[in-house]
Amino acid sequence: MDKRRIGIGIAVVAGLVILFFVGKWFFKQKSVKQKRTQVEQARKRSEEETKEALLALHGLCRYADSVGVDTTRFGVKSVNQVTEIEAKQADLLLEIRYGKKPSRLEFSGLKEAVDSSWAKNADGASQPESLAKLAPFGPYNQLVGHYSRLRKLAKSNPAMADSLRVIRQTLNFYRYVNRFDADKFVVVNIPAGELNVFDRTGKRLLPMQVIAGKPDKRTPCMTTYIQDIVAYPYWNVPRNIALDEMLPRMKRNIAFIYNQNLQILDEKDKEVDPEEIDWDGLSTTNFPYRVRQASGCENSLGLLKFNLANPLAIYLHDTNSRDLFKLTSDRWRSHGCVRVQKPVELANLILDAQTFDKAFLDKCLIDQKPRTLPIPKPFPVFITYNIADVDATGKLRFYKDVYGLDK
Repeated sequence: MDKRRIGIGIAVVAGLVILFFVGKWFFKQKSVKQKRTQVEQARKRSEEETKEALLALHGLCRYADSVGVDTTRFGVKSVNQVTEIEAKQADLLLEIRYGKKPSRLEFSGLKEAVDSSWAKNADGASQPESLAKLAPFGPYNQLVGHYSRLRKLAKSNPAMADSLRVIRQTLNFYRYVNRFDADKFVVVNIPAGELNVFDRTGKRLLPMQVIAGKPDKRTPCMTTYIQDIVAYPYWNVPRNIALDEMLPRMKRNIAFIYNQNLQILDEKDKEVDPEEIDWDGLSTTNFPYRVRQASGCENSLGLLKFNLANPLAIYLHDTNSRDLFKLTSDRWRSHGCVRVQKPVELANLILDAQTFDKAFLDKCLIDQKPRTLPIPKPFPVFITYNIADVDATGKLRFYKDVYGLDK
């Protein structure tokens, strides 16, 4: 009897042990199956999210292509993580809105105001209709229209490639301008020989011709701002001009100094009598003076100078040879600074007041000292090199590559 009970007890215990391990195995298998199901569901969700992200990026690339953005840098593969794809999309959105820094800029003096969080947080930002609203600038949209038209023609005419390339450069420039928060700004386009003052919508407030640097004295591209305006400015002759162009003439005939209304200043900026200078002992390596042209009608800067913030000694100014705007189409003959056709109108617009009347340039008072006029706030200026652009009528124009920069 005891043996029977013991046998039954052993059998029960064995059954319970077996039941325990079977149950454990069953629950383990169930857990494994659940995990496999969760992993499979996660994989499918990831694939779906990746697919949606890729579709969104591809759609955004198509729009970017249509407005002249180079999308080759934004290519991804289906194996990329969603975070990588979304990062590419954010970068592309920022380029569509703000462009990239033009390669020809020699000085950047304006503070950027780029909303880098917008591309990551803006719902529906990648939709074409939403992106189009970000570009209210008229000339940009007109140029996009021409670009789209020429792209269609380029399918049967490969020669259009160069035209499309220079248009893309200008489209990028206009997008780059969006980095700077300005109600009004000046754009000097060197190949066009033009200056325009634009408002936010792209309206031309004051178009005019300019004379920029000649090919061997190029006007540099830059972003900067007008600091102030000087009436009856001195012309502080750049040292290279004083030594290379003026010194030989002064040594040959001292009358050149008086005829050009020049002043010779010593190291303490005190005027020196030209008659007391030993000109024979001077040379390009021995010239302890500075040359300045006195203010007045014959001053090379004319009667108004617009000081630009930059280390390259470049500024906008009037000229004592205003007839050049009428007598010649050569708009590239300065030493680098920019002569403007309508200095009075430009000054009044920047000062936001009718400070100078139309007769100011004709009066040319004598014995005037330079007078600096502060402006309400710094006025942005973009000096650029756009070979392709639209004119005031919206017509597409291609300008001569005067500096040979597009070779």
